[in-house]
Amino acid sequence: MTERLILYVENSPVESGGRVRVNRDIFEGFEFGEGEMVVVSSKTKDILVSIYCDEMIENGKISIRLKDRKKLDVDEGDEVEVRKHQKLLQKLL
Repeated sequence: MTERLILYVENSPVESGGRVRVNRDIFEGFEFGEGEMVVVSSKTKDILVSIYCDEMIENGKISIRLKDRKKLDVDEGDEVEVRKHQKLLQKLL
């Protein structure tokens, strides 16, 4: 299974943060479950958010809310990396 995924930012009109949305096809072949925590990384920052399916999002894109786009310092069309969040205990085992 692939552990990292590169996607392009799509602006979400929602101002709050904490959730991202991707096309359902993204979940196939990746260890992401709906509502699970993932790390989204820009060139300079990382954030921890929940990931959800949305058929309205184009394949290869990730819808990121305004608050999280500001934290990542990204704009529409920028590239971000998505990877499954591993809790410290899981890493140690």
